[in-house]
Amino acid sequence: MDSIHDKAPREIVGRDTTHRFKMQFQAAAYAALEILSGKEVDRVYCDYHDDFVVRRTTSNSVEYHFFQVKTKGKANQQWKLNEIFALKKKGSIDSDEKLVEIRNSIAGKLFIHTIEFGDFCREVSILSNVHFQDDVYEVVNHLKEGSSSKKYIKQFIDNFCRIFSPENTLSSDEIGVVASKFSLFPNVQYLDESFEAFPDAARSAIWTHSEIDLRKHEVDEIANSLVHMVMSKSCAPIQGLSKTDIDLATGIGLEDLLNVLSISTDVYQTLLAGEDPAAIKTASILQRQLKAAGATDRMIETASRAKVSWDEWLRTARHTFPDFELNILLDEIDSKCNLWLLSGGRLADMSALINEIESSGLGRKFSSLNSDLIFGGFCSSVVRRASR
Repeated sequence: MDSIHDKAPREIVGRDTTHRFKMQFQAAAYAALEILSGKEVDRVYCDYHDDFVVRRTTSNSVEYHFFQVKTKGKANQQWKLNEIFALKKKGSIDSDEKLVEIRNSIAGKLFIHTIEFGDFCREVSILSNVHFQDDVYEVVNHLKEGSSSKKYIKQFIDNFCRIFSPENTLSSDEIGVVASKFSLFPNVQYLDESFEAFPDAARSAIWTHSEIDLRKHEVDEIANSLVHMVMSKSCAPIQGLSKTDIDLATGIGLEDLLNVLSISTDVYQTLLAGEDPAAIKTASILQRQLKAAGATDRMIETASRAKVSWDEWLRTARHTFPDFELNILLDEIDSKCNLWLLSGGRLADMSALINEIESSGLGRKFSSLNSDLIFGGFCSSVVRRASR
């Protein structure tokens, strides 16, 4: 199977000058947060082949979405036709010099991706903090339609193969496929030179993809960490590295995001293996709540295993014990957990409450119940309360 590493990357020089591209880092960091959803997006490459590249992996295929991030200093500025396509409304584009100029334009470099990567290229996009002029959209739309009454656009369509695929003639249908993959994202609000908008956008994205709700001071710290991580990945040397090492050096994956969110990978993997449908959210709640109670990393890992064991026990108990008695047990655990949280949430106090349940007449009605399982029940209750 072809992969992003099987073609020589164009964007290498920029890896040494990325300190100038703060908003590019914001865009890549924001895109990487979709990895938290646990769906198709599983890696974001930073300043590799393009400003950043989003990889989508399914059971049947791997696809890449290439992004160019282009910004301007003033909000009332707009991207012009010549800036995006190197096209002018008057004059001819028959000269070799003009064809090369169009090929090397912002849009031209993206069109080349669609041809070089073929079916592995899902989409190519320009992200900007400002708008594009109407002429830019007109070229995009007419190219997708395959015809135009405007002379300069018709010339562009007629010479499309000469510009972008001189060695392999494309059919009109193939040109249509290439054109359909091109998109513009204007006025992207989180692309902010002052960095004021990005933390709020990051918080919203984290909630959307994982349902983790963060406090302001947490968001500010995480937002900065995300952007610095992208910068580090963008600056990492790649010459001579294997494909696997390039993935690690330039790409952001789930483990990188868990680290930024201060979530133990072991805790997450334990919950995921236990079929927790919201493993990242659960791991985050346990990590933050138990850390505040004074728990060590080892204790938090123990808590994650206990919760998984409790969930498994509860699934079986629903078919083994009377619903009435089981619901009383669940209410008792919730009540004790609430008492523990209101009293300050110290681990020593939790231990005493667990022992009370285990040694009570109610606890003894459940022959397989023990302190480890009740601890898991407490952890489950903590997560449930924090999720409301």
